[in-house]
Amino acid sequence: MPAIVNLLFNVISTNTTISFRAVLPMFSLVSLLVGVGGHLLLWLVLVRNPRSRSKPSSVLLLNLSLADLGALLTLPCVLLSASFLDWQLGGGTCVLLGFMTSVTAGVEIFSLAALSVLRYRIVAPWTRPPANLTKVFCSVVIIWLVSVTMALPKVTYINFDGGCTWAVSRDEWLFFLVPAFLVYYVAPLLCIAVNCGLIISHLHGCRRTLAADRRNKKATALLIASTLVFALSWLPYYALEFVNVMSPHVSSVASPIRRVNGRKLTSTLSPSYLSFSSPEPTETTQIRVSLLWEVASLSAILLVCFAPCWNPPLYFLLSSPAVRQLRALLPSFFHKHFRKKPVQRWRIAPVPPPPAPPCLPHPQLSAPTLSHQTLTHRLTQLR
Repeated sequence: MPAIVNLLFNVISTNTTISFRAVLPMFSLVSLLVGVGGHLLLWLVLVRNPRSRSKPSSVLLLNLSLADLGALLTLPCVLLSASFLDWQLGGGTCVLLGFMTSVTAGVEIFSLAALSVLRYRIVAPWTRPPANLTKVFCSVVIIWLVSVTMALPKVTYINFDGGCTWAVSRDEWLFFLVPAFLVYYVAPLLCIAVNCGLIISHLHGCRRTLAADRRNKKATALLIASTLVFALSWLPYYALEFVNVMSPHVSSVASPIRRVNGRKLTSTLSPSYLSFSSPEPTETTQIRVSLLWEVASLSAILLVCFAPCWNPPLYFLLSSPAVRQLRALLPSFFHKHFRKKPVQRWRIAPVPPPPAPPCLPHPQLSAPTLSHQTLTHRLTQLR
């Protein structure tokens, strides 16, 4: 992937209509605070619970969260660069930042692809036995090695001459951009789409218990939501990069080096028409930026800045056990003020039997009175 540092820091150095100096620090600070807080809560829930910590899927989720934290830690550079309207952090930080953005993006999407494979093996265990922790840790190591290996060649082309730019030709830029787009974007998304399709078809065809079906559906929904967030966040960035390379009317510091009248010509990430006040090589280049391209650039930047913030909310939204564990870890103050009130449940009682009629006293039979004549008559009959 081309170093995102070009998009983040060089776009703000142009005389633009939108105040990047005011917009970028504000959104970067919000993304930093929200993202770091959410990922810390995610680590707290997954690491404190021994049962969650021992799951292979939790290892991949923690690896994904670690990549997001690495991407979030680059945002203070956005704050400083937007404040100074220039790169003031030196060449070493420029190279390190380009390296970090490339590595973290690779680790994130490769972790999602590995998680999709793991979910399918959990749902359909007869295809292959579910992966154990050893295999998952080996997969994590391979993910980091591949991401670092793909990031190293690109870092060697970063040129620091007071600004943080890439000194590459058009052919070299395409040599980086096309494989990065295929390896970092297209191939992992195809892998995730195939595995999610297999998981969904299996869940519809094989019925298990109600609790197992609900758990598998929520895990699959979390995987699909995280993948969609990644795809939608990075697609505008790749689109702008391809427009930079392919369009003859677009030039940028992040674009391949162009020469006009024998002079090296660079500008920020914005389609512009170049007007020279004088044909002499010593004159400076005046750049006019279209508002449409400013909006597109700003949208791409903000989507990339907020991309690492979405996974913790999605995880807590789709995982009821994680929410219960988080509530158990919160202090008593939060329990008192933010705990949900118990819902009063109404039950329809059966119709009571009709009341018994009042008990009336039974009529008492009066004993017959025997007169003297009646008694004499009975004694006569007995004789």
